[in-house]
Amino acid sequence: MHPPAPRGPVSAALVEALRGSPGPLPGSLLDAGRAWARADPAAPVDVMHDEDLQLALFTCYELHYRGWDGVDDRWEWEPSPLTLRRDTEDRFERALSGLVGPVPPLRPEEVPQALLALAAADGPSLSTMVRQRATIAQFREFVTHRSVYHLREADPHTWAIPRLGGLAKAALIEIQIDEYGGGQLSRMHAHLFRATARWLGLDTGYGAHLDAVPAVTRLCASRRRRV
Repeated sequence: MHPPAPRGPVSAALVEALRGSPGPLPGSLLDAGRAWARADPAAPVDVMHDEDLQLALFTCYELHYRGWDGVDDRWEWEPSPLTLRRDTEDRFERALSGLVGPVPPLRPEEVPQALLALAAADGPSLSTMVRQRATIAQFREFVTHRSVYHLREADPHTWAIPRLGGLAKAALIEIQIDEYGGGQLSRMHAHLFRATARWLGLDTGYGAHLDAVPAVTRLCASRRRRV
């Protein structure tokens, strides 16, 4: 995937730095990350729609997936990008926690009903709306946005497997096996999504539409290791 078009001073400096040899990032970049981390979570800044912050975070995360064209793979574990990622995701996660509020503790047997309640409270089904009312143009736009996530669909959840044990690990592995098509390419969810995008005449390359989508779309695709 080609490095993204910057959306602000931090993402611009980060993309520029990653084109060079692995080493410490410029101090101004790390200062920006620290400033984000220290910011009051109640500050009137819409972190969910902050193009610069979300793109910087996505850029750091992608180093742990397939990486960027022209970017040395050794950047993945270079300490300074990890520091920038930590500070940036700290700001993002505090804002997210403030938005959704505390998560109440649940007993294991209560989880299925709680998930159903969350789904019911989420409003009308998007899939139903798309199936029944969307025009082809609207469906094409929907697939464009979802491509940033769906072409790596199951991968973020796979990070959780080493962190679980017992029944929880077995259940997640079963889900992931289905996501990856049970070893059959034709049944992989990402492959099926790519076929839909091709039918709509869209570029089916991994990350092809990253520059076309806003911050709120990229944040949904940025999930990595937090479980």
